[in-house]
Amino acid sequence: MRNRVTEMPTASVGTRLPPYQPRTSLGKRLWEIRGQIMASGERSLGWDEIEKEVSEHRSDPGLDK
Repeated sequence: MRNRVTEMPTASVGTRLPPYQPRTSLGKRLWEIRGQIMASGERSLGWDEIEKEVSEHRSDPGLDK
């Protein structure tokens, strides 16, 4: 595995965020997913939206299929 610092994508206000280096394999995977979402132009979810989605998945067993 390569150990390199990855620069964060541009923030929504147009400023660059500081370099970030994930420390775990989960962190690396989440960082890759975040980059893909940002590159697609799709808006990322806020905490309230994440909690709503998690709640919906927990309350409806049919969503997991």
